[in-house]
Amino acid sequence: MTPTSINEKALFLNNYRDVIIDWANKNEELLVDGRKRYSWGDDTPTKCTMKRAEIIERLYVSKERNSGGIDLKTVNDVLRWGGFPSFPLDDPKEVLELTRDSLRLLDSGDTYGATIKLLRIPYVGIATATKILGLTDPERFCIYDSRVGTALRTLQKDGRRLILCPPGRSRGGDSASDSQWARNYERLIWTLEVIRDQLNSKGYSYIISDIEMGLFMMGK
Repeated sequence: MTPTSINEKALFLNNYRDVIIDWANKNEELLVDGRKRYSWGDDTPTKCTMKRAEIIERLYVSKERNSGGIDLKTVNDVLRWGGFPSFPLDDPKEVLELTRDSLRLLDSGDTYGATIKLLRIPYVGIATATKILGLTDPERFCIYDSRVGTALRTLQKDGRRLILCPPGRSRGGDSASDSQWARNYERLIWTLEVIRDQLNSKGYSYIISDIEMGLFMMGK
């Protein structure tokens, strides 16, 4: 993690940790129930969880085979799984180089840099970028889409929301620059870390992606 991010994280947690913990306590049942019910369409939670695990495995295999990059077919498999169109950059070599550079930044702790590198590709939004990033390491990262943002609309301090809400295909959201979305992705991860730790202190054994899946169902 870059020194700037370390300082920003410390400031963010100093200002908002108590608010996040309070929100997690108030929404514990909804989060836990949402994680158990994680699903979409007509598929069962078990089948949806298995499909997600398969996509994560494909990303892992592609990253291992391609010196840290993700091949275009796998990127498109991820987006198809998420109900998105194909990746707008369709040059296999360029996609490998792009994802390799982005994931190298992510692995080094520069979440902002990793995210902004993908967002600079025309027609790549925060939900698309974080489907690729978040699923490469579900213990530490997550997907940031309209349903997650919607679930967190009630997470506020002094009447101001902590996390911006990305727009969805059938719902409105906030308008922000690529830089603001990348910063909010960092804030989302820090927030989910606090929620994870709070729930795990009560006996759960969640990772970051478990919290995201619970939020996904809360924001339905």
